[in-house]
Amino acid sequence: MIRFIYLPKFSIVIIFSFILVTVIGTISHEFGHIVVAKYFGYDTTLDYGSMNYYPRGYLEDSDLKKINSLVEKYNYNNYEAWPNEIKLTVEELSESLDKKYPSISLNHTFWIIMGGPAQTLLTSCLGLFILFMRRKKWSYGFKSVDWIAVFMALFALREVFNFVTASYSSIFNSKSHFHADEFRISTYLGFNEWVIPILTLILGLLMSCYVIFKILPIKYRFTFILSGLVGGITGYALWFGVLVAALFNSTGCF
Repeated sequence: MIRFIYLPKFSIVIIFSFILVTVIGTISHEFGHIVVAKYFGYDTTLDYGSMNYYPRGYLEDSDLKKINSLVEKYNYNNYEAWPNEIKLTVEELSESLDKKYPSISLNHTFWIIMGGPAQTLLTSCLGLFILFMRRKKWSYGFKSVDWIAVFMALFALREVFNFVTASYSSIFNSKSHFHADEFRISTYLGFNEWVIPILTLILGLLMSCYVIFKILPIKYRFTFILSGLVGGITGYALWFGVLVAALFNSTGCF
């Protein structure tokens, strides 16, 4: 049930909260991958919307540093135009790296991919658990801890967002393969790539709708939904657009 009552001051708080949570949710999701990669002994780097992992010592290897110094001098996207002696040097250094560092295990890759969605859904479950434990208290009025738990529970909306954006790309851009974690997990398990995304979509919708339509006080629901849409979209646009170039160092190593 929704009462179409708009609360301006509350709306501003929720918009900024969703902007902040969008950033926190994105980074914490990537740390889910990083934790698993660290468990398997890999070196990792964190970017604003992704992470990478390498065999231990790879990032500090002298051959890799030589390759990087060459890439800085030449346009990597125009590799064919490089002088032959430079291309030969890069190929020799690359072969040396391949010999020193074994290929990353597919089993490790699978679990590292799993780390991101697992972190997102575990955060949602923790939020729901907090709300459940405090149900007798928030039934008489929401406190700060209850609102924090609500936003934690709504981390599951990431699964809905991923499915919607992939569906849009499939329908309007004729895209047929996707790199989101859920699609890759489906592929690793030998399923059609849409199987896991559909399952996580259902789970995300169930968890989010339960929080919004069963837990949130009725007087806040309309404003919360409207402001959440504005804040979530704005947060995504800011984080993956203007703010990233100004604030984030994509070479950060963990």
